Amino acid sequence: MHSRGAAVDLSIVDKNGKLLDMGTEYDFFGPEAHYDYTKLPAQVIRPANNSGKVLLFINGSTPSDEKGYLGANWDSKGRMISAKQDFYYRFISVMAMKGFTVATMAKRSYVYPTRIPRPSFADLTLDVIYYINELKRTGIIRSMDDLVLVGYSEGSIVASKVLGMLKDQPSACVLLGSAASLCDCSTMSIDNFGKSDVYRKLKKLTDEQLLTEMKQLCAIQEELKAMDETEFENEYKKSKPYGFGFADWESYYIDKETKTYDPVSNLVYAGIPLLMCIGEDDQAMPVKTGHYVYDRLRNAGFDKITFRIIPGEVHSYKKHDVFAIIAAWLGSGMTCTDFTFDATDSLIIAEAARASKLTDLLSAIPYGGGYEKQVMECYRMACEGYPLESNGWWSMALKLFADNRTKEAFSAFKRAASDTASISRFGSYVWMGHIRDMQDRRKEALKYYETALALFPGFPIQHDNWKIVIDEAWIRERLRTPFRGIQK
Repeated sequence: MHSRGAAVDLSIVDKNGKLLDMGTEYDFFGPEAHYDYTKLPAQVIRPANNSGKVLLFINGSTPSDEKGYLGANWDSKGRMISAKQDFYYRFISVMAMKGFTVATMAKRSYVYPTRIPRPSFADLTLDVIYYINELKRTGIIRSMDDLVLVGYSEGSIVASKVLGMLKDQPSACVLLGSAASLCDCSTMSIDNFGKSDVYRKLKKLTDEQLLTEMKQLCAIQEELKAMDETEFENEYKKSKPYGFGFADWESYYIDKETKTYDPVSNLVYAGIPLLMCIGEDDQAMPVKTGHYVYDRLRNAGFDKITFRIIPGEVHSYKKHDVFAIIAAWLGSGMTCTDFTFDATDSLIIAEAARASKLTDLLSAIPYGGGYEKQVMECYRMACEGYPLESNGWWSMALKLFADNRTKEAFSAFKRAASDTASISRFGSYVWMGHIRDMQDRRKEALKYYETALALFPGFPIQHDNWKIVIDEAWIRERLRTPFRGIQK
């Protein structure tokens, strides 16, 4: 069941901005049969300087794989359309760089996006417990003292439920969220509404508007009680009640339980050191809800809890502070969250700033051409090592093409297509075919079109400025007749 991969994918930068290999190795699991014979890929990333602690990361509600990619939609063939999830991917990378072994697993909603019935919290909990047993069986964790559960967003709820089902507990648990989204509808008082403070601050809502928000959430809670999954999937999701709406992948069972689930008894039962981090401006699991859980834990006599509010932080944890807080807490024996950024932190932050600089410059360039100097400067920066995600390469490629820089555009499309989990991969192959057609390299163009046809996600790409809609019909036409450029 257990095999070791040779791929090295994590890196940091030196003081000159050069990427350095960390000597990180991957240990791959799976796909493996889980408790009900599903197969969920998982991985373990063990850095060369590992501290012995294994952080088992449980991601939030959006369907995600084991490598830091999410998929909120799927194509007509049932394939998930993926994009890198910034915080998930950074957690895997940064915590490994800081010397922790990181274990991750795919969610069943990612692997089986169209399966009905959809997962429940019980399913997700048992998946994690199965994975823990595999980590023990294969010797990745020698004892539960090696293990730390880390639950992010909805994953904080799952983590608390895992603790309630384990006999032998891990050494600690980190909750990046409140482990609760419950709403007290008994009094209909906005003082009991967890989102009131942050909505006042960020959305400038009045008390009357807050009460309306609360009433709508409570109405959904009542309506979910009175329906089954069939009605939820076929009617309720499509009705977009109260303007909230539901994503296609959302589970009736999870949405129903989320409104009432209380993690306190499970956390008290586990009795292990607990770090709860919540961003000051988190709207999904706000500080007010976190305080509610914390206060009830303290009132129950539970004193192994550290509650940390991160100033200016949001639900997606965009600041680097959260990583330093977790490392400081674990390094202090789960007693202290005071931190200073070390040399590795500073390098990672500097690398992120480089990425942000290029992304900002590229985003400021309009589509349609006439900005050759600016887009070529962005291309130069990307080629010299400024980090750029696949969607950034896709955007730059289109802008290069608009200014007739076809050689550079082809190279940029190729970089975008190299990301097998990117939504821009399909379109990149089409445009590589276009460029080869324009260069009278028809045989190569046909290969790119055939690859694109196999990758077609089931919905078109629209280029409104060129009045082009790229779909199956477009590609089949290109297989018959070459692309000769934009018709003006």
